[in-house]
Amino acid sequence: GALICLVQTDMKKLIAYSSVSHMGIVLLGVAAAASSGSETFRMAALTGATVQMFSHGIISGLLFFCVGVIYDHAHTREIAVFGGVAKRMPMLATLFTFAALASLGLPGLAGFIAEYMVFTSSFQNLSAITLIAVISMILTAGYLLWMIKRVFYGPFNTKWNWLPDANAREMFPLYALAGIIFFVGVYPFPLVQTITPSLQQLMHAATAFIR
Repeated sequence: GALICLVQTDMKKLIAYSSVSHMGIVLLGVAAAASSGSETFRMAALTGATVQMFSHGIISGLLFFCVGVIYDHAHTREIAVFGGVAKRMPMLATLFTFAALASLGLPGLAGFIAEYMVFTSSFQNLSAITLIAVISMILTAGYLLWMIKRVFYGPFNTKWNWLPDANAREMFPLYALAGIIFFVGVYPFPLVQTITPSLQQLMHAATAFIR
């Protein structure tokens, strides 16, 4: 999924394929939880996979919404036709960059918490596969930063002199999603506490079934 993202020319398709890549982290966490080994690490892996599903949902939602705003104004999602439009859309560029950084796992944001839990716990039982997954996150940083740079930064394409920034109606859901991403990133305890009882029951049921 990460490799396919590197050749995408459409912003929406790039984000869609990035979801395939991120769901691989969920699969890794579930696989680590189903493997033999310390129950503590297995539980941490399953918790991380579940947090990843939640975090990816809100991060991808923000990314897709940002693309939707650009498409609504510019009527195109092609990366190559833009350039430097942060000069015309500073607020949207800021939130789009924020979402991209959260998606690539920047510490302090929701994406980092989930990936850290999965990688540190799955490494105990699935070391080789975990290392491959970590490399995929390096590719994630590559394609997301490449997209942000080509669309919002660099030389300004004067074709977009008329392009307006996101309006108040569009900014409200963007700020709401960004706030959740930040909150989960700095204080994930409420989310983890909420999902833990269900995950413990699932782990016990799965362990009894395997035995």
